Amino acid sequence: MGSVIETDDLSTKTTVDSVVLSEIPLFRRPLSVVSHGSSAWAHSYKIDVEGENEIESYFMKVSMGDHGREALKGEFESTSAIHAIVGNSTPKPIGWGSFKSLLGAHYYFCQFYELAEELPEPVEFCEKVAFLHSTSEAPNGKFGFHVVTYNGDLPQDNRYADTWEEFFINGFRHMINMNIERGGPWVELEGLDTAMVEKVIPRLLRPMETAGRSIKPSLVHGDLWCGNAAIDMATNSPLIYDPASFYAHNEYELGNWRPERNKFSRSYFNAYHSHIPKSAPEDDYDDRNALYSMRFNLQAAALFPDVTSFRESVTDEMKRLIAKYPGGYEDYMENTSVGLGTFRGDAGNASVKETVLNALRCGYRHIDNASAYGNEQDVGEAIKESGIPREEIIVTTKLAQTWHGASDDERALDRSLKFLQLDYVDIYLMHFPHAYSPGPDNSTIRHPNGKPVIDYEMSWNYTFTWAAMEKLVEKGKAKSIGVSNFNILKLKKLLEFAKIPPLVNQVELHPYLPQVDLVHFCTQQGIHVMAHQPLGGKPVAAVNPNADRLGPLSDPDIAARYRRSAAQIILSWIVQRNIFVIPKTVQEAWLLENRDLIRLLDEDMAEILNLSKVRGEIRYLDPKDHIGFDIFDELNDQPVQVA
Repeated sequence: MGSVIETDDLSTKTTVDSVVLSEIPLFRRPLSVVSHGSSAWAHSYKIDVEGENEIESYFMKVSMGDHGREALKGEFESTSAIHAIVGNSTPKPIGWGSFKSLLGAHYYFCQFYELAEELPEPVEFCEKVAFLHSTSEAPNGKFGFHVVTYNGDLPQDNRYADTWEEFFINGFRHMINMNIERGGPWVELEGLDTAMVEKVIPRLLRPMETAGRSIKPSLVHGDLWCGNAAIDMATNSPLIYDPASFYAHNEYELGNWRPERNKFSRSYFNAYHSHIPKSAPEDDYDDRNALYSMRFNLQAAALFPDVTSFRESVTDEMKRLIAKYPGGYEDYMENTSVGLGTFRGDAGNASVKETVLNALRCGYRHIDNASAYGNEQDVGEAIKESGIPREEIIVTTKLAQTWHGASDDERALDRSLKFLQLDYVDIYLMHFPHAYSPGPDNSTIRHPNGKPVIDYEMSWNYTFTWAAMEKLVEKGKAKSIGVSNFNILKLKKLLEFAKIPPLVNQVELHPYLPQVDLVHFCTQQGIHVMAHQPLGGKPVAAVNPNADRLGPLSDPDIAARYRRSAAQIILSWIVQRNIFVIPKTVQEAWLLENRDLIRLLDEDMAEILNLSKVRGEIRYLDPKDHIGFDIFDELNDQPVQVA
């Protein structure tokens, strides 16, 4: 007995015994209150209490001031969230509060554990950490936490954000500011922080949340270094404690394992990823880990401003990453936004499998497909034979027009998955807003003239079809959903009803049909535009009223630029507008050429955009005459319902 804590008035000392006895009912029969270590921002105590049948031991932490109160509150909320998932792999939290008789002093207490101060072995430890990450679910589906949590006496910016990139940038800027506030001017940082926020962070984080990829917000410990992990001597099991939690990309946790000072060898990384694979794109993994480690080093630099090596480590890593990614996400887009279209139309599907295999060998990682193309099996066989990990390939397929019924959507996707030999697709699109009347096995019923019989009820109610598609995301059969051939009017109607907004709108887009208004609207709504027919294309004759008109590939004002092919100029122009493209070709030389894009001058971008005014807009895919109404009408949502 007789342990003391100091109040803000350093001349005053108060025994913990009397405060505990008088203010915390659980401790009314204490046998001992013993100091159990301290840090610059807290004092710790072991409290033994006479229980019903045996002595019960508790751990109590005491901190001073407003920051101390918020830090202990954050620790209680963090530990409670973790304990709800992993149970006794973290100390059971009991309570926190402020002492009434000790002005400015606050407490947090939990069960006491005797610890062997050594790192747990990798296998069991990483299994527990991976279980925490994979099982946890953010209550609101966002990144962040409902209270501020602290690393030492350093508050984290836990404001909720819809994307991991936004949340990470908020925290990164906050830690920069904390460094300057606590450590003074940082001349070496000048300009580096801006380049990190504008170039490096978007380049390394945004690819995980675009093009059909997504990140699940996972509950992380938030400060999992060797000092916050040990072995419970009573059970010989791993124990983690002193968390500073929030919902994050699960790999963020491993950023604190990178520095040698924290004693996590490569075996811990390997053990962890035996449970949770590395996020795609996997090629970025090591630099993502370096970025996350930088955030922890920023925290260390702010906590210990006199240790100059932390700042030096941060600036050295910043310089390396900035030199490696000077073009940021824009360069990544130019290198990865070209996929392969697999529609062969009148040419037939004999070459599809070999073309997809060649494309994957050439570096393509997005394969666009559709049930209506009749070649999903060929695409699936090519993906399987390629040997490329599934998570590295973005696979898009589409719901055909005879499967719009509420009970048909899942059957249609199950059928596609069977042909593709996949468990899920990355992007599932509604191929057209209008529906056909289904015949046997959902075949198309046709009029004597060969034109399809329209299912007007489902064509009017494409929002019902969308609601059924949303359930496919919930079931994990589609990572994301989108639409194809939707105009602004139909998108507005869909967005009024959608619980899950479309990730993608795949539309015809090329220099003769630049879709300026549609692209602007989609960008405002956070919908990615993907261009089919980017080179003009040749849809089946029944829906191509402009088959006799030359396309942009033959335009002399395009072909003469930059000593590149017209196709390269057109694709560069589209990608530079932040639009994904899915050109199709069976020629290996053209597969390579279509990915070898360049940066166009602003004046050339403008001149190509103006070609549609000079030549007149041309839409090569227009089913109006084939189906009897105009799905691209922006004044009336066709087919118009008749009262």
